[in-house]
Amino acid sequence: MRSLHFGLALLAPALFLAACGAVDGRGRTPDADTAAAPAPQQSAPVVDGLAQEFDLQGHLQMEGNMRAGKRHGLWTSYFPNGRVRSRSEYVAGRLEGVATVFRETGGMYYTGQYSNDRQVGEWRFFDDLGNLARTVRYDTTGAIINDPGTAP
Repeated sequence: MRSLHFGLALLAPALFLAACGAVDGRGRTPDADTAAAPAPQQSAPVVDGLAQEFDLQGHLQMEGNMRAGKRHGLWTSYFPNGRVRSRSEYVAGRLEGVATVFRETGGMYYTGQYSNDRQVGEWRFFDDLGNLARTVRYDTTGAIINDPGTAP
């Protein structure tokens, strides 16, 4: 069972990375706003103000504010059915603050805190029924300091 939880926790980053096309060699959870989403279609580059990205079928995929050409403030991504996929906070293009990712059914998948684009503090992962399945702790550099899903 332990390996199943560990495998599920590793699956979440893979879903994100598939959407953004980048691989983080440190195994970090990637940008929550790109979680398993089809390639975005942005109508026009936005320097300041509301930016929206749509999938190939025209569904709103992601939206948030831009400041000086960078994500700033709360960004929300959506499943094709319109439900919220994730919410993440940005400051000047960097993840800074709470990130929460949901399942397509609406239940919480995981949540945690970013500081300067790094996972910090406690990240909580939930099973399909909404029960806390695993907690991982990160130090201020983004390194894992406690992960009950991995062998010592």
